[in-house]
Amino acid sequence: IQIGADCLRVKADHCGQKKLFEAETAVIATGFGSSLPGKLDLGRISDFIVGAQAEVNIDGVDEVEVYFDQTLAPGGFAWLVPTKDSKGLAGLMPRQQPEYYLNKLLSNLKAQGKIASTEVTPGYGVIPLRPLPKTYADRVLAVGEAAGQVKPTTGGGIYYGLLCADIAADTLHQAFLANDFSAPKLGSYQKQWRAKLGKELRTGYWAHRLYERLNNRQIERLHTFAGDNGIPQFITELQELSFDWHGELIMKTLKHLAVSIPTQAIK
Repeated sequence: IQIGADCLRVKADHCGQKKLFEAETAVIATGFGSSLPGKLDLGRISDFIVGAQAEVNIDGVDEVEVYFDQTLAPGGFAWLVPTKDSKGLAGLMPRQQPEYYLNKLLSNLKAQGKIASTEVTPGYGVIPLRPLPKTYADRVLAVGEAAGQVKPTTGGGIYYGLLCADIAADTLHQAFLANDFSAPKLGSYQKQWRAKLGKELRTGYWAHRLYERLNNRQIERLHTFAGDNGIPQFITELQELSFDWHGELIMKTLKHLAVSIPTQAIK
């Protein structure tokens, strides 16, 4: 991408040929791992995990299973999700060595009789845990995983990406109306999406980092603690509960504990 005073030029492969495109503006929505943000001085994302998943033949599993095991998926979690026709998806999100840990997960599931075979075709993807330092420049915006707009707790990026895409579209609409594609004009995009998601991303990130430090014994104790203090029931009874806002859920749960534990101690 070459940014000029009067337009933006993009050199790209198109139908097997090198071509030059001209436009007023460009949106980087390449997913995580593109070199474009760095080349445009938007910074880089240095904290990330790796997702690994494969389709498997399942046996006797009809509900989603999630595994919190630091020996199986260190720093993250693993899953087995039934889909249809005795098929399912098995995967995990470790910090490193995704192939090794996916094979370990599959071997574990096969030993339990939950999948028929460990012979699979795996897929891998890098998942950012923090956003880019800067998501705008002259004539350019970065959106979605390319900008690090991803839930640090689960690695999901669709919902946040759609929210930020709406903000990006509105920002560009205003830029076209004003015929101003400068960084100061497009900077409102970052102000708006950070105002909407900034706290959520920070809370989710530190929750993820805290979880990474736990061993299996501590995780088991947390599960027991949650059950003993009615946290599952509290969450299911929450009004306006949204799976897409994990930070808000975390804070509400902590407030619930701050009230309920002293009350129990008094009783």
